[in-house]
Amino acid sequence: MNRQYAIGLLAASSVLLLAGCQSKKIDNSMLMGPMDPVSFSQDILPLLARSCSGSGCHIGQTTNGVNLSSYAQVKSSQGFQYGGAIVVDSSSSTSPLVNKIKSESPQFGSRMPLGRNPLSSVDIAMIEAWINDGAKDN
Repeated sequence: MNRQYAIGLLAASSVLLLAGCQSKKIDNSMLMGPMDPVSFSQDILPLLARSCSGSGCHIGQTTNGVNLSSYAQVKSSQGFQYGGAIVVDSSSSTSPLVNKIKSESPQFGSRMPLGRNPLSSVDIAMIEAWINDGAKDN
């Protein structure tokens, strides 16, 4: 095979290959279905029960103004350190609950759960989604 022919064949193959690779924007909805809203009773309460229970914790008792035993308790909890509600409806970024579980150095006190591994990023994202969706009793 002569050199010019090989170069021409390579160039033609490259053009055909590139022509077949049209740039398409990926639609993320093709990758994931629509997300169901986060449910307090099915998603958040079980997460709180397994992560926030134990001696001196927030399940079945109020510690530092916070009781995470039920929807009513979560919504009425007034964190002593923060001087207000621990859940600010539709605003995870200003909710003390999120500050306490997300930050290695929260605004006040220690990261929660105290003395345990931090919540996973998926668990934190679920709590944030529930709050940002209005912190509903669902």
